Amino acid sequence: MTVNDTPPTPSTPETPAVAATKEVEVIAQRFRDAIAILQTIMPDLLKYDARQIRRIAASAKFADGLLTPAIFMTTAASPAKQRNMFDPYEGEYATALRDQVGPLMVQLGAFAADVQFTILNKLAVASVHALQMYKWAQHAANQPDGAELHPFVNDMERVVQRALGRRKRRSAAPDPAPAPQPPVAQGFLAPNLGSRKSAEPENVADSFDRALEDAGKK
Repeated sequence: MTVNDTPPTPSTPETPAVAATKEVEVIAQRFRDAIAILQTIMPDLLKYDARQIRRIAASAKFADGLLTPAIFMTTAASPAKQRNMFDPYEGEYATALRDQVGPLMVQLGAFAADVQFTILNKLAVASVHALQMYKWAQHAANQPDGAELHPFVNDMERVVQRALGRRKRRSAAPDPAPAPQPPVAQGFLAPNLGSRKSAEPENVADSFDRALEDAGKK
């Protein structure tokens, strides 16, 4: 019996980049698989054409008034049957697609918007934390042992200064005149907009604005 005296090789801990990439790759692959399935469901699927969509959509609006009488005429009137100019199946199929599949595509669009919003929100949250770390690093880099922080602080400082510069230019531009608002009824039924806003939880964009402003202070 042979005994293997070679000690096991210790596993190297994954870096954050490797761990995050692996986890997101699983999510991405599941989306790829789902998209591949979706692309096989619709027969005769057409590629979206931005040059034609407005004219196609305008033409499709006439379906409500044209298809039903055309279907009835073709199926009920002998002269129309004999002429065979209109396929009632084609009309029924197009209408059923609109009524049954159309709402599902609205849901898919909303889902895609939710995913994109989630991605942006996670990027914004991470950016807030990065700004907070930058604020700490500004002071830590000035300590005797902070030399290795200098290149990172310099890189982040350029980004922060550009963001602050754009913000100053936007704030210097004159605001458009607000539209006149109708008078609000006073009394216990009138909404207290100020207290309602202050009661809302701070969103990520507010946190980013605060962190950016704080990062710009010396």
